[in-house]
This record gives sequence, C-alpha cells and structure tokens, in this order.
Amino acid sequence: MDLHYLTIPLFQRALVAGCLLAALLALLGVLVTARGLAYLGDGLSHAAFGGIALGMFLGLTSPLFLAIPFTAAAAIGIGALRRKSGLRSDVAMAILFAVCFAMGVILLRKAPRQKGGIFDPEQLLFGNILLVGSDDLFIVVGIAAITAMFFLFAWTRIAYATFDEELARLSGIPVGWLESALLSLLAAVVVASIRLAGVVLVSAFLVIPAATGRLVGRSLAGVVASAMGAGVLGVILGFAVAHELAWPEGAAIVLTLALEFVLAVILRRARRRARAAAPG
Repeated sequence: MDLHYLTIPLFQRALVAGCLLAALLALLGVLVTARGLAYLGDGLSHAAFGGIALGMFLGLTSPLFLAIPFTAAAAIGIGALRRKSGLRSDVAMAILFAVCFAMGVILLRKAPRQKGGIFDPEQLLFGNILLVGSDDLFIVVGIAAITAMFFLFAWTRIAYATFDEELARLSGIPVGWLESALLSLLAAVVVASIRLAGVVLVSAFLVIPAATGRLVGRSLAGVVASAMGAGVLGVILGFAVAHELAWPEGAAIVLTLALEFVLAVILRRARRRARAAAPG
C-alpha cells in the first residue's frame, strides 16, 4: 500500500482533524448514548446544516463560527425542554431540527454563490475531509483543548449525573448546567465534523464507536478508552482504504467503524462462550 500521500500537508491536516474529531465524538458518544440520546447526533447535524447555511447566506468566510453557537443554542434548548416540559425529548428534537434543516435549505438556495466557496450542498450533506484547511484544523484543536479541560475538571460529576441523574441532583451536583455544557461541546464537535462526514453520516461517528466501546470495555474508563481507540483507528484505516480504492473518505471511515463494531460483537460472543465452557 502506497503511503506517500501522507507526506502531503493536505492529507496530513485531514488525518489529524479526522482523528481528533473521531476521538471527541466517541468520548461524547459514550455519555450521550448512556443517557438514551443516541439520536441527538443526527438531530444536531441537521441543526448544524441550518447554522452553516445561515452563515453562507450572510456571506461569512467561515460559516462554522456562526454554526457552532447556533447549534449549541439548539442543543441547550432541547436539554431544557427535556428537563422542564412534559413533551418527550425525541418529539421536541424532531420538530426543532426539522425546522432548522428546512430553514437551511431555503437559506442555502438564497445564499450568494462565491467562487472557491468553503461549502457547497454536496459537501454539507456528504462531507469532504480533504477540504480541511488550516483555519478548520485550528478550530478542531481548540475544541479538543476545551473539551479536555472540561472533562479534566468535571469528569466525576458528569459520570455520576449520566448514570444516576436524580441522585446526582439530590447530592447537589448542578445537573442542568453540566448537561448544557456537555450538549454545547457536542454541538461544537458535530459542527466541526460536518467537514469529515457531512450531515448524513456524522451521527455514525457518535454512535458506532460508543457502541463498540460498550462491547469491549469492562468499566466506564475502559468503555471510553475503547470507544476513542475505535474511532481513531476507524479514521486511519478508513482513510487508507478510501485512498487505495478511490472511495469517499467519510463513507469509507463509517464502513470501517461498522466493521469494528461487528468484530467487537464476535469477540464478545467468543468471550461468553469461553466463560461458559470453562470448568467450575
């Protein structure tokens, strides 16, 4: 396999950004899926579509700077509805994110066409990680640094609130603020990941590695480490496969993540059979 392309800055930026985003989405995916909100990633990607389209409509050179707070506001709004209203969170999400996506379609149609534009409709829907620029990479690194600092100081409370929300609230943990911060970080990572896989596939990066980690890991730390490892490995292998077979990078990475999940299922079954066959 020819790896000469990895010496080209274009591919280096794409691979670094992809690995960082995959690791972040896997980490957040473990916490989000544990709360029963696996569908949130798909909804946020639709909200991000509306935010990016709004930025393009306003003629911004970097629509991501508007899309991140736009999507974060949508995520925090959903969290508030989930906690305070009688409306089911999935229903509220479906309504809000459908509205955001519809607004995005209209704004995208009305947005001025710029030569050498940063996004086009196909890139928004399906992604193109090879178009990651230096500014995009700086944004990704910044989001990764903020996420690392957040979990460094709040990991114990976040984990507590994730698995026993009521008891955490009774213990004085600010569950609402922690959830809002978590959803804001997720929104930022999802927006940045539009480059990687587009609106259509980005939720796979949130859910599949988290599911793989839950099959492999035996503790919360093990699940998180396994999920992040699966996400990063999926990007590296998927990137190589895409280059070798001339496949779209985002789709190749998602298929690689799915293969990892299948292998994790097989491994889990093999472990169970081995324990069942063990004497005593």
